[in-house]
Amino acid sequence: MAPPRRTRLAVVLLAAVLALGLAAAALAGVTVYTNNFSGRAEAKQLKHTEGRHCDERWRRRARSVLVEVKRGPGRCGYRPPVEGDAPGPDHDFQAEVKLLRATPVGIRRSAYMAVAVRSGKSSRYELRIFPKKHKYELRRTPAGGGGGFPKKGKSRAIKVNKPNVLRLKAVGNTITARVNSKKVAQVTDSNPGQVDGRRLEVLVGNKRRTHKDVVASLDNLKLQVPNP
Repeated sequence: MAPPRRTRLAVVLLAAVLALGLAAAALAGVTVYTNNFSGRAEAKQLKHTEGRHCDERWRRRARSVLVEVKRGPGRCGYRPPVEGDAPGPDHDFQAEVKLLRATPVGIRRSAYMAVAVRSGKSSRYELRIFPKKHKYELRRTPAGGGGGFPKKGKSRAIKVNKPNVLRLKAVGNTITARVNSKKVAQVTDSNPGQVDGRRLEVLVGNKRRTHKDVVASLDNLKLQVPNP
């Protein structure tokens, strides 16, 4: 005797759910590095990569790294101790950043935080946010890539006076930027071979000419790579 229609439907739905779950697992990345700066040793994993007027230190109570950009225009960049084993790796990198109230009001609109993937001596993809203006920029160095860069806009997903989670993913020639889980930009690069760096970076900067300090915190770094 054939099973009732309702039973057959339940079996079909269950099979569909299982198939979707397996597909999601296949698409999910593998986490290869995390750092929540729970101790001084974790904070020392960040290495200074760029910027001349920089100061950084571990914040014991906040369990984060404080970065000061001492003058502008300028920026300070730091890299975690992981990188691709070949040029132009597929990386999905995120960091929690916050512009702190110690930053003078007059320069907050020009202050930004950023994450970068495929970073090298003269190439990178970079996601910047200017929290005070709710503004983002997805940038490419060198310029080019088919005209989709830089991708600029505004998003209410970008928070003021609160942490923002920046996530930048480069897989093949597709570059995707998210802020606080919201996708704000996606660009297909027509010549991804030009961006062949292997490193990751998290950055704090200021576009305005000033001797005042931009002060920000860095926390909760995470790197994923595609499932093999």
